[in-house]
Amino acid sequence: MATIQNSIWIHADRITVFDRTNDIAGWTDLFTEYQGTRVLEQGDAYIRFELTTHPESNRPSRSWISERWLDRPNFRITAKRLEPLLPFKHMNLEWLYEEQDGGTYMTWIQEFEVDPASGLTEAQVEAHLNRTTKEQMAAVKHNIEKQTVRS
Repeated sequence: MATIQNSIWIHADRITVFDRTNDIAGWTDLFTEYQGTRVLEQGDAYIRFELTTHPESNRPSRSWISERWLDRPNFRITAKRLEPLLPFKHMNLEWLYEEQDGGTYMTWIQEFEVDPASGLTEAQVEAHLNRTTKEQMAAVKHNIEKQTVRS
């Protein structure tokens, strides 16, 4: 089992960052990796959804279903990937939002176990997630700040 943690500071208030990063329907405008999103079920503090990635040069697009629990009073998200799980045995996530220096410090924690059937090692998956998480956090920062400055 492995855990990775990455953070980024975003020049926007915590409510804006929390709301934008939990608007699943808007993820195709916020992240660069998603070609499509589909909300399957939604309540006040729960979202079940499907994500589809853009195809990459070395592999086709992929889709999976995840769920998120929103703890709005504490600016905290817990989430997990549901199906298909591969390349994981499990993938749990936590997103934290802290006010800091006139902006929001956003942290993503990913705790996972690699399924041996994937043919990947934990080190390979960890390196991939660390790289792509930092890329996606930078895209989120750029897109939120771009919109916040225009508003």
